[in-house]
Amino acid sequence: MTSRKFFVVLTCLLLSLTFALGACNTSSGDETSGSTSTTGRIGNEHGGFDPATNRYYVNMPAFNFDKKEFNVLVLDNTRETTYYSEEVGVDKYETTDEVLEDAVRNRNNKVFEDYGVTINAVYAANVFEDLSKDVKANTGAYDMAMPFLYQCVNLAQSGDIYDLRSDPFNKYIDLEMPWWDQNATASLSIDNKVFFTTGDISIMQKIVSIAVTFNKDMLKDNFPDVNLYQEVRDGKWTLDRMIELSKQVTKDYTGEGEMTYKDIWGLSGSYGDASMMYLASGEKLITKDENTDYPILAIGNERSLNVAKKILEELQRKNEWVIHANEFRDVSDIWKTSLDIFGENRALFRTSAFSAIKKLRNYTDNSDFGVIPMPKFDADQEKYYTPCSARLAYGVVIPKSAPDPEFSAFMTEVMACEAKNYITDAYYETILKSRDLKDEESEEMLDKYIFNNVVYDLGIIYNFGNVSSMFNTLMSSGNSDIVSTLDANRDAIEAAIDQVVQQYQDSQ
Repeated sequence: MTSRKFFVVLTCLLLSLTFALGACNTSSGDETSGSTSTTGRIGNEHGGFDPATNRYYVNMPAFNFDKKEFNVLVLDNTRETTYYSEEVGVDKYETTDEVLEDAVRNRNNKVFEDYGVTINAVYAANVFEDLSKDVKANTGAYDMAMPFLYQCVNLAQSGDIYDLRSDPFNKYIDLEMPWWDQNATASLSIDNKVFFTTGDISIMQKIVSIAVTFNKDMLKDNFPDVNLYQEVRDGKWTLDRMIELSKQVTKDYTGEGEMTYKDIWGLSGSYGDASMMYLASGEKLITKDENTDYPILAIGNERSLNVAKKILEELQRKNEWVIHANEFRDVSDIWKTSLDIFGENRALFRTSAFSAIKKLRNYTDNSDFGVIPMPKFDADQEKYYTPCSARLAYGVVIPKSAPDPEFSAFMTEVMACEAKNYITDAYYETILKSRDLKDEESEEMLDKYIFNNVVYDLGIIYNFGNVSSMFNTLMSSGNSDIVSTLDANRDAIEAAIDQVVQQYQDSQ
C-alpha cells in the first residue's frame, strides 16, 4: 500500500469517529444496519469508504429523474492554454495524459452504468460569460459548471448560482464527505453559505498549488553535504535558508557584466512569489470570524507585517539571488523564459505550480530535479503551508438556470465521489508521482508536506479592495512599505468585505 493510500484509509477511519455511525445503504438501495462490523464500511448514512473494495461510495436517494444527460460547462483551451479542463470530458486533447483520459472515461462509464446518465463536457472559451448568459436568458443549457474560483465569486454576488448548503441541495450534496475539500469549503464559505467549493471532482486545485523545484546536480556540485529533503523533515527549510543557498550559486555566467536571464541564479521566480511566500508563512490576508463566518482582515498584526516586509525586501534585492519573470524585457514569453532558466540548468530553485512541473518533461537535457514545499518563514513556524493560486482553481457551481436543480445536485455528488475513485489516483499517484517526479523523497514531500496543508485565502480569490494586489504593486514599484500601503487600502478592503457580506445575507 502506498503512503498516499494509507493516508486515505487513515483519513476515513478518523471520519468514522466524527460520523459515529455504522454501516450504510448502498446506492442501489440494499439495506444494512448495525455497526461498521456488519459490512466493514466507514462513513455515515450518506456515504463513505469501503475497505473491502478500497473504494468510496455514495448512498443517494432513489434515482427518480427522467434526464439521461448531465451537461457540465467547462473551460477549453481556446484562450487559456494551460489551465483548461481535462477532468470531465474525453477525446478532446491529444496532449492529455493517457492515464487521465482513461480515468475520466472510466468514471463517466461507471456513472452511466449505475444511473443511465451520460456526462457531457460542454466546452467554452469563457465559462463565466457563457453561464451568465444562460442564467439571464434562462435557457437551461447547463446542469452544472466549473468556472475559475474568481469567476464563481462574481456569479455568487450576482445571485446566479445556488447555495450548496441550502435545501434541497443538502439532501444530495454532503460537503463533509471525503471527496470534497473541507479545507476549501471552510475557507470559501461566507455567512455559512457555500455557493461554490472544490474537491476531487477537479484536479485544478492541485495543478495550481505552489511548491519549490530544485536542481539536484547544482545542489550536489555546490553543496555536497546538503540534503534538502532532510532539512524539510527537520523543519529547517526556511526562507533564510533558500536565500543563503541561492546567493552562493548566483553568478554572471555570461561575463557580460550585467545580470540577465542568461546567467546563473539561485531562484527563478516572479512578483507573485511575494504573496505566495506570505501565505506559506502561515499568515493570511483575509480570515473569518469563527462565530459569524464573515471575512475579516487578517494582515495587520505585528508578525504579519514583519513577515510581509521581510519577504518584500528580500525579493527586491537586485542581482543577489533571485530573478523575476516580470522584469524580462526582450523575450516573447516571460513565463516560458522563466521555466527555461530552471529547465536549462541555470537556477538552483524555482517556485512552480504543478502545471509548470509537468512542462519540465519538455527539457530533455534537464538535470534531475526534486520537489519540496515552499519554505517556512523561520524555524519557529510550526508547519509548512502550500499556497494555492486559487483564482485559477475551479469551483463547482449549480446555476439558477439548471433545468432540474435536484438532478444537478444528485449528479454532482455522484460525479465527485467517483472522481475520487478514478481521477484523483490517476493524477496524483500515476501522473505526478510516477511520471513528473523523480524520486521517492519527492513523493514523500507531496504526501507529508505539500498537499496535506493547502491554503485557500479569500483575499486571493475575492481580492477585497485590492488586498492581494498590494504585494504585486509593491514589487513592481520596488517598495516594501507594507504598513503605509495597508493603511491606504484598509477602508476600501473593509468596505468591499461589507458589501459581499451584505450580498450573501440578502441571497436566498
